[in-house]
Amino acid sequence: MDKKYFCRNCKGNRNHKLIHEKKIKGDDAEGYIQWIEFYMVIECLGCETVSFVHTYADSEMKQYDEEGNVEYYDETTIFPHILKNGKELEYLNFLPPIIKNIYKETLTSFKGNAYILTAGGFRAIIEATCIHLKIKKDNLSARIDSLQEKGLLTKSESKRLHSIRFLGNDALHEMKTPRREHLLILLDIVNHLLENLFIQDKKIGDKIEIIIDEYKDFLKLIRNKISDEILNKELTMNEILGNSKRLLKNKVFFNKSIEELNKKIEDGEIDFLSIANEGKYKIEKVPNNIFNW
Repeated sequence: MDKKYFCRNCKGNRNHKLIHEKKIKGDDAEGYIQWIEFYMVIECLGCETVSFVHTYADSEMKQYDEEGNVEYYDETTIFPHILKNGKELEYLNFLPPIIKNIYKETLTSFKGNAYILTAGGFRAIIEATCIHLKIKKDNLSARIDSLQEKGLLTKSESKRLHSIRFLGNDALHEMKTPRREHLLILLDIVNHLLENLFIQDKKIGDKIEIIIDEYKDFLKLIRNKISDEILNKELTMNEILGNSKRLLKNKVFFNKSIEELNKKIEDGEIDFLSIANEGKYKIEKVPNNIFNW
């Protein structure tokens, strides 16, 4: 193939080989306009990524150069749609479901050059994030400020989210089409927000030790500490946690977590531990390693 096409994997125009081609041509009822369409399946010669290409041209698709000579052009679309010059988030499954769905729909709009919908989608991502984090204020501006007040955003990050709010409002209420380069900047802001709030800690997982300040993570730590070697033994929580107790935020958090743990054991919600004498726990069984985040 003489023409180079954009490869979504290589992130640039590359040589391809033609796997299959279908050509259709015709004209309108009066025979005034002639048109032709090409449908092609192509494969990148570098990474072997397969794409589908649709090319359309007709006799009216022409322009003139400075000397008045006619030049014909065509319109080529490559599928799946690609996001040039922008980075799409990885690890989308780490996002809460509603936020993940809105993010995917927004990126689909961006790839399809639907810029008003893209701006509205970025705004909706912030709305969904506030809802997920139970930030309840009268309007989005106040909710963004509340994110900063709760320590979930820095002052600079809060200002950036307000920029998304402004552009989204202009797009949805004033029907102003934002510029692509501005949307690329907003995409970086949204990616940074979601990475910090939902993705980074889960990527780290058990690979790097981080401070534990939520009960669900305290329970996960206990589950990970229980093995066949301590099955049926009676141990204090300090003995179960060992050196990992240093990960707990503070003594107040530890005591509150122990209270919640004991209540759930008494209510039958936890079956791999039972309460023994003298502040000890009996290891009843090795819990399932799968933990619901």
